[in-house]
Amino acid sequence: MNDERRICSVCGEFHPEAHMELTFHRPDLVCELPVEEREADCLESNDICVVRKEHYFIRAVLPLPVAGQEEPYRIGLWVEVGEEDFRRLHALWDDPAQAHEPPFAVRIANHIPQLPQTLGLSASLQLTGRTTRPDISVGDPAHPLYTEQQNGIGKDRIDAYNHLF
Repeated sequence: MNDERRICSVCGEFHPEAHMELTFHRPDLVCELPVEEREADCLESNDICVVRKEHYFIRAVLPLPVAGQEEPYRIGLWVEVGEEDFRRLHALWDDPAQAHEPPFAVRIANHIPQLPQTLGLSASLQLTGRTTRPDISVGDPAHPLYTEQQNGIGKDRIDAYNHLF
């Protein structure tokens, strides 16, 4: 078992690498903007991001089942939604019954290195509860990430994702 420790970008504490999960801080589009544009054109929080009232992003997680583990490995990603869906998601954000809402069609807003292009990959977003991030399900059966989500991953794949920190 890997007992290396890394600093968590959220809390600043050291955690065993085996307990950490790959997370993207912002959508790729936002990260590519010059600082001046980002400050002028973006509304940002740790849950939502709006760019120029043209691009609407929600932070979510992509769960990947892990062989021999009860809990999945979760990749923290951003997804882009249409304006109407963004407004609906915002209206449901604190609703205790939000998990009963049908999934939303989305596009993944981050490229995950070591995989064929994930930026723009079709997916669905399912609200899961007021205190949890929504879940992403990959929509393209030809993409390796879809296969990983359906069939699960091993510890070696977790290590490969964690080395992307």
